[in-house]
Amino acid sequence: MPACLPQTLVAHYSEIVDFLSLRTGSRETARDCAQDTWLRLNTARPSLPPANFKAYVFRVAANIAMDWHRQRRREEAALEQYGALHGDAAAPDTFDTVAAADTIRRLEQVLLAQPTRSIEVFVAHKLDGLSYAETARLLGISVSAVE
Repeated sequence: MPACLPQTLVAHYSEIVDFLSLRTGSRETARDCAQDTWLRLNTARPSLPPANFKAYVFRVAANIAMDWHRQRRREEAALEQYGALHGDAAAPDTFDTVAAADTIRRLEQVLLAQPTRSIEVFVAHKLDGLSYAETARLLGISVSAVE
């Protein structure tokens, strides 16, 4: 009798994955839950044979999906708690902040060392988003000078 349960899952695999996809919101997670369902059914030793093997298999699959949701909630709560204890882990450290400030300072020096016309072209084209032709027309220069 226990061998019939995994066989029932295999016979209705597509239906079970579709069912689990609706429960989990992910086809990949649904396939993982279906695999866990097969493992549980393969070791299941119900005291009485199920009256409806398909319904039993779907109930086990639904329970696996519920377990997945509970585990996911526990993981999310643990991450939130960790974030609250340790602050923003994505915040840059002091070295990154100093390095970025130094890079900006050097870029600013290079830009300011350029002739005024080059800065105007740069700002019009790169920052204002004008095309080469629009920049040339605005500044009264040739397109090749903009390029």
